[in-house]
Amino acid sequence: MDREKALAYLELSRAVCDGCGTRADEWDEQHGDRFAYVAETYRCPGCELIAMEQDQVPEGPDGRGVKIGLRPRQG
Repeated sequence: MDREKALAYLELSRAVCDGCGTRADEWDEQHGDRFAYVAETYRCPGCELIAMEQDQVPEGPDGRGVKIGLRPRQG
């Protein structure tokens, strides 16, 4: 039973778009509501900070593999 639940959860989570968090069947006019969601604009301060730091990464070999992440400030 637990294995079945885990597999069902895995299948459901794979169906979720990592960009918008919805599933295709939510947009299917036969099974869902084509207009169930409305677009909302917002700014994430964390993503903004990462984007600003990415602008500082050099082009070419010196910038290859450079990743920008966030960590809590210590102090």
